[in-house]
Amino acid sequence: MSLSPILLFIFLAFPFSAAYAGEAVRLDCLTRQNVLISFFKYHLTTMQWGKHFQIASGAHKDRTQSGARYKTWSFRNGDDLVFFPKNERWFIIYSDQQKPERCRVEESFTWPVVSLPRYSGKEDALS
Repeated sequence: MSLSPILLFIFLAFPFSAAYAGEAVRLDCLTRQNVLISFFKYHLTTMQWGKHFQIASGAHKDRTQSGARYKTWSFRNGDDLVFFPKNERWFIIYSDQQKPERCRVEESFTWPVVSLPRYSGKEDALS
């Protein structure tokens, strides 16, 4: 009796498939410097800088007038994060400003299941 090739592949590949909680990108922005953006399942996105932490639910996909595709995440404090995938550019539009601030990518990584980020600050999360 032999296993079908598909079952054999699943059986062999399963132990080597790494579990992950989500993706993350660390941005260097002029105003907030070190900003950590994490993307999790179920359209949850978090933004952390210093002792501040914000959440966003879902992303809005659109195109500029010239046809460039982009994604926008709107956070609870009114800030918007904008990403242009073609040229991999990131911008933050702060709630009290109208001009976008360009951010530079410092690193991208995957969160392992065992080390999910945890917010431990006691400050108001909406500040």
